[in-house]
Amino acid sequence: MTTRKMVFTALFAALGIIIPQIFHLFGGPTLGFTLLPIHLPVFIGAMLLGPISGMIIAVVSLTVGVLLGMPPFLIAVFMMVEMVTYGFVTGYLYYTKKWNIFLSLTLGKTSGMLMSLLAINIALLLFDLALPPTFGTIAMFSLGIPGIIIQFILVPIIVIRLKGVRYLYE
Repeated sequence: MTTRKMVFTALFAALGIIIPQIFHLFGGPTLGFTLLPIHLPVFIGAMLLGPISGMIIAVVSLTVGVLLGMPPFLIAVFMMVEMVTYGFVTGYLYYTKKWNIFLSLTLGKTSGMLMSLLAINIALLLFDLALPPTFGTIAMFSLGIPGIIIQFILVPIIVIRLKGVRYLYE
């Protein structure tokens, strides 16, 4: 990984820490679950810098976020699975394989949500919790619909605009 890529990876990780904290500060914890602000730097960073950077952005953002108090640790465990998948799949498809931006985002989003759902259901089985198997799906999808819409609008616009920035790729 080049020094330039490391610096931009750190920048997106910092954005993944700062943006959610601002949302939680002004809107409380539920605003973060609705608008999903931590996902934006992961998707954008993965598409511009690649799958390894996308995964690093996800891990650093969530780890520091937990240390700052948001998201709660248990939720962050499942989010880690989801967001690392976002970073890898989206970065791999768009950055490495040069797939269409919308297809990469859709497959990255879907695979991350499926991996999180799988992790939630495994935890339910391992710890014999009395929650319905659809708990993860319903909570994840219904609360985050506004955030998902925002992602499908903003991520392609920002990525396409930033791809034209010369110093990002020199």
